[in-house]
Amino acid sequence: MRKILLGTTAVVGAALLGNVAQAQTAPTVRVGGYFEFAGGYVDDTADRNAVTVAAGTAGAARTVNRDKIDFKTDAEIVVIVAGKAANGLSYGAQVELQIDNFIPQAATTAGTGVDTDEAWGFISSPTLGTLQFGDQDSAASQMAVSLPGAVAQLGMSGQWDEFVALAADGNRYLVNDINDGSDATKIIYMSPQFFGFDFGVSFAPNGREGEEYRTVSSGLTAATQTLQRNPNDSIRNELSGAIRYRGSFGNIGVTAGLAAHRADAQANNAALQDVTEYQAGLNVTGFGLTVGGMYRWGKYGGTTRTPLAAGRDGSTTWGLGATYVTGAIAVGAFYAKAERDNGGTAADRTQTVWGLGTSYTLAPGMDLFANYSNIVDKNIAGGVAGSNGPGGANRNIDVFVIGTRLTF
Repeated sequence: MRKILLGTTAVVGAALLGNVAQAQTAPTVRVGGYFEFAGGYVDDTADRNAVTVAAGTAGAARTVNRDKIDFKTDAEIVVIVAGKAANGLSYGAQVELQIDNFIPQAATTAGTGVDTDEAWGFISSPTLGTLQFGDQDSAASQMAVSLPGAVAQLGMSGQWDEFVALAADGNRYLVNDINDGSDATKIIYMSPQFFGFDFGVSFAPNGREGEEYRTVSSGLTAATQTLQRNPNDSIRNELSGAIRYRGSFGNIGVTAGLAAHRADAQANNAALQDVTEYQAGLNVTGFGLTVGGMYRWGKYGGTTRTPLAAGRDGSTTWGLGATYVTGAIAVGAFYAKAERDNGGTAADRTQTVWGLGTSYTLAPGMDLFANYSNIVDKNIAGGVAGSNGPGGANRNIDVFVIGTRLTF
């Protein structure tokens, strides 16, 4: 990342705070981020005859398949401000500007809108731990142990889900980790490491993020505003935590962890259960090879953080994976499965995903990657029973992805 010294900050700080904190260093700014380009080849049963062509100069009305090839770009600019006080405390903030977002309220629908992915501040001490505050991943999400991640852009929901259409129930993927990177505004504490162990906890009053006190869909008048503090708006009182161990035994490294999350369901629906979910994971590394897995269970719907209807059984997600790294080359494979209760006598939805891939570090910060994922989705809620076509309850997908990622 590029480092820029804030000279003006140093001058002002010396003038105003010289008698308060001595020998402190001026904050610096590092600007970095990433750019990614990827091409995908998609063979999806839900794409067959999915598009209706109206009658006209092109001929009679008919249905056609979606195209199989697509390109995409993704980019983020990350600004990190960091300083150190005379008493040894580190402090700062991080703002991540993502350039891949849909912003309907600004009529930006091309996936090129700019908004903040995360924006948070921190205060850190080597003996007391780190306090983070703002729009940042929960403690459970930051510290959970999952499948090995040495191969660029290979994972349970790594690249394939960004090329496929929504399923009938609105969820493209179910296989993922606890909290799935929720950036709801929160306070997070993460401890120092003691004898290989560390822990973290976080709290968010609701599921919203950013500066606004009202939701995006709210109007500008008092009569139409929905406040983020409304108990009917989103899940509330989110608590998450994790405990983790990282150590080595000879040439073998071990990482193990247990993460948990709970939240109150929306108050206006007594038929919803409060959210609880847990994730256990283990990775073992030696001689370039890492093998590991995760198991997640609890009362949650969809991908994560969604209250289940009363009477529905809990959900499960599990996965196993392995990666091998030698020099600039990394190869890996994984297998994962998720199960969700559809309620009543309906069969559970199951999503099974397996994949393999490789990445090559072409130059410092630049990776080339290629991967293949196979997805089998069964009993999708709201889908047409017995159909694996558009809007069907079943779906089979093959996705090939090749691309490059530059991190700077």
